[in-house]
Amino acid sequence: MTPEELKAMLESANASIVEQKEINEAAAVKIKELEVKAESAIGAEEAEEIKNLISDLESKVKTPLSAVTEEDQQKALKSVVVKVTADWARGKQNGTAADLYKYVADKGTEKFKALNITNADDGGRAIAEILSRDVIEYAREYSPILENVGRKSSMTRNYRELVLVSYPSVQEGIENVAGTSISETTTQEYKEVVSGTFKVNAKPRITDEAMYGTDIDIYGQLTSLLGREISIYLANQVLFGDGSTKSARGILSSNRVDITDSTGESFKPTLAADPANARPADFYPVKSTGVSGAIGADDTAIVDFVIDVANEFPTMYLAGAKWYMNRKTKGIFEKVRDSEGNPIFKMSYREGGGVVLNGYPVIIDDTMPDVAANSTFAIFGNLGLAYAINDGDIDKMLIDPYTVDGCTVIKYDKEMFEMVQNSDAILVCAATTNSGA
Repeated sequence: MTPEELKAMLESANASIVEQKEINEAAAVKIKELEVKAESAIGAEEAEEIKNLISDLESKVKTPLSAVTEEDQQKALKSVVVKVTADWARGKQNGTAADLYKYVADKGTEKFKALNITNADDGGRAIAEILSRDVIEYAREYSPILENVGRKSSMTRNYRELVLVSYPSVQEGIENVAGTSISETTTQEYKEVVSGTFKVNAKPRITDEAMYGTDIDIYGQLTSLLGREISIYLANQVLFGDGSTKSARGILSSNRVDITDSTGESFKPTLAADPANARPADFYPVKSTGVSGAIGADDTAIVDFVIDVANEFPTMYLAGAKWYMNRKTKGIFEKVRDSEGNPIFKMSYREGGGVVLNGYPVIIDDTMPDVAANSTFAIFGNLGLAYAINDGDIDKMLIDPYTVDGCTVIKYDKEMFEMVQNSDAILVCAATTNSGA
């Protein structure tokens, strides 16, 4: 879209707003006139007709801003973003600032002013936000796990929350006639969960020939390709991060799941009379298949396992529960047959390719492990309530045309926060013979 086309589109939208405002004002006057007439002593039939006319007029009254659709706004913003980003990419020639987001915001404001758009400052900030948001949105699009984990906006560095691990106890009451000293009961017990920090960065280099090519959509390729690679890294961190410096404590890592035979933390209950016997707040519960490297010894055992998982899961979270697994694991469930060769689990394929297993949606994410000895091959529950991430303090994209001769190096740094929420909001499925004490 050329600047002239964009300007014409926006002028048309503004004209539509003015026109709609005039229509609304005229309709309001007409409605008032009809209401006054209806209040006079007229016949019932004419009153009903006036009532219908009022209803028809009210239905035609629209908010003026609805004349500009969301799609129109996005097209306008993205058209400016692409052009400004192209200018930034050629910064070696025109001496632009190294910080991409700041440059896009500043130059975007200028271009909005050139188009005679009101609130140009807001427009400039908006297109910079679109550029930043597109990178992470591409990441979430490529990874269903990232799309389903929670987003906790209040989370910060070293954010802390208390998790209940033991209820207060009660005892049989008495009529204390003799003035007996009543023994104390236990109080509730809490454990603390703390946010962690993990980072991702990218540092690709682009040759001058590619950077200055007028036929290359730098913005489109940068956001889509960078977003895809970030998604692979973030999904791996959210699931398997080992908790080391600048690494997440992944949902299926040893920081969150412990299936050591007899002593594994994940086999302990969420709440216990003695808090020392409760599962640590940072660990998720595990449901063992009882067979190493398999979901069950036979088809009957697989069916029983699926039923048991749902029945052992807390009722309070069942309404939003889903299955999370890779495509190979889904295939194992699809092949379960009865004695006559008919599929046991009727996979209901919904619009958009979604699948329902035994009444609960199946989210396919191929970063999930395969079924293998001691593997955590599936998750059942509500990931949004069990694990949360949030954007960290660092989010920048810089251009470096100096370090590498004949090339421009793009430097992207992103920090994220993560932490456990309700650890019993998911149940991890493990293909193991290990179990609790």
